[in-house]
Parts: sequence; structure tokens; C-alpha cells
Amino acid sequence: MHIASLVVHVAPASLTGVAQAVTGVDGLVLHGTHPSGKLVVTLEGPSAASVLDRVSTIQHLEGVINVSLVYQHAEAWQSLHQEVKHEQHKA
Repeated sequence: MHIASLVVHVAPASLTGVAQAVTGVDGLVLHGTHPSGKLVVTLEGPSAASVLDRVSTIQHLEGVINVSLVYQHAEAWQSLHQEVKHEQHKA
């Protein structure tokens, strides 16, 4: 599982159209927009290549100026089913 957060910079006049278009991208969640032309999104996919393919799709949308990767994390699928143990540390 790969998770990435992105800031998508768009021409302000294209903000609404791009926001609508990106919601159709598989594995993408739109978290917010700003009138200056910025969208905050996260992408999830089975591999880094699948995430990069979706980034490329976003980059080629009309009105998109730039897509900036803010954070990326990879986790093995098997570890997603393991219980997380909580440990308390004494100060």
C-alpha cells in the first residue's frame, strides 16, 4: 500500500473544474481547496508506480500548473492486518 499527499496548483479560474475532475481519479481523496488555486489531495495505490500514474493523470488535466509531492509512505499489505501493540513508557 502506497499513500501520498499532494498539493495541486491550478490556475484560479480552473479550480472548480480541476476539483471536479480529480474526484474521478481512483484512490484520490480531495481534502480541501483554496481560491488562490490550490488543492490538497491524498492518493492511495498498491504500488509507487500506480500512484505516479495517477499523479501524471492529474498533471495533464487542463488548468493544472504543478503537482507537488508533500509526503509518501509505503506499507506492506501484510502489516496492515497486524495488531498494533500500545506501549506505555515511564518518564
